[in-house]
Formats: sequence, C-alpha cells, structure tokens
Amino acid sequence: MKKIVLLIILFLISFTYAFAHQPKLIKYSPTSNKPHEVIEPEISKAYYGKLIGEPHYYKIESDVEFSFYAGITIPKINDNVKWISLEVFDQNNNSIYYEDGKEYNWKAWYEPYARDWYWVGPQIGTHNDKEFKGSLKFESGTYIIKVFNEDNQGSYSLAVGDIEFFGANIIEKISIWTPILFYIGPYMDIFYWNKFDFKAYIPHIFLIILFYIIYFVIKKIFFKKKRYFE
Repeated sequence: MKKIVLLIILFLISFTYAFAHQPKLIKYSPTSNKPHEVIEPEISKAYYGKLIGEPHYYKIESDVEFSFYAGITIPKINDNVKWISLEVFDQNNNSIYYEDGKEYNWKAWYEPYARDWYWVGPQIGTHNDKEFKGSLKFESGTYIIKVFNEDNQGSYSLAVGDIEFFGANIIEKISIWTPILFYIGPYMDIFYWNKFDFKAYIPHIFLIILFYIIYFVIKKIFFKKKRYFE
C-alpha cells in the first residue's frame, strides 16, 4: 500500500512546477523589524511574495558556517520585466552583497517541470558557468535578505539554499507535497502570478478520477458479495 501511495505522489510531482525548491507562501509583508525567518537555509526553498509598497525582509540565523544562495525569479506574463533587486546585510547591518535588478540582464527561462516561462533575475552565489549560480560559504551569524524595487510593487519568487530535499520517508514526502500540489500551486497562480494555469489543477483532476475508480471498485465488490449471499 505504501508503494502505491508513493507512486501516486511521484506521479503528481511530475506535473508540479515547484520541483527544485520547496515553495513557501508569504501572505504578509515581512518588515526589517519583523523579518521572515528562514529555517535550514541550506535546504532549497522558494518564497513566493508580493511587494505592496514596502521592501520584504528575510532573516537567517546560524551558529555554524553554512552554504548560502539567493536568487530572484518572476513569472513571464509578457515581455515587460518588473525588476526586483536583492541585498544582503550582516549582523552589523553592513551591506555585503547587492544585486541591482534594474541593471540586471533578465533572461527568459523555460521551466520543464512547470511547463512555464519565468524571468531569471539577480543571484547571489558563486559563478559556475551554469544557468544558476552555486552557493557561497557564510560564517556563523545573522544575515538579512532584502527584496525590493523602485516602487516596491510586484510578485516574486525568492530562492534560498541549493540543497534539494523533499522528505526522507513517505510520511515526510506526503506532508511536503500534499499542500504543494493541492493548494500552493493554484493559489500561487491566481494570487501571486495573476494568471490561470490549467496544469496547476491536474493533481485535483487526477485525485477525482482516482476516487471515482476506488468508488467503482468498492461498489462492484459490494454488489458481488450481495448477489453471492442471495
């Protein structure tokens, strides 16, 4: 039974577009006084937020040396880029990295798992002759990531970390992927990307079909037993 459930989860995963990073919805505006805390900064995550007049801030606290990566992508709705910048501060509020989105050469990127187009923006990491940079080594301490642009408006996806992890066992996989497939994907398309993507609802359609098959099988078994006792 566990293998069947795992196969279903893996089948559904093939249709999701959040394959490289665990998606996290940010439904508020994290401020400099109350930044959003990034737990396990080495594990790849994508924070989906929307600037509505103020910059967004994310905080990393680590008591050991760790690998750091941060990058911005935005949905490619049309050929216009609503640029977004990245800046990283250390615990003394010194700016240690700054990537100006306005001056950045944003590139269109097709995400094969999502079957969708994005604009790839500034990244903070090491150059490795690949599309996405590698991670840097940061000393232990507190770091703040600032996400902003000229008028602090627009949707974005902030990627943090570069180690992919989606659960060590089936329970963890289900707990991670269930909200991604059945809630985060559709919600993100409508409220963050401002678009409707049919592919986001494929897991829902698959689940309805699966329930119907299970119902049909149970019904057949039930009626067979009933005729047998008659």
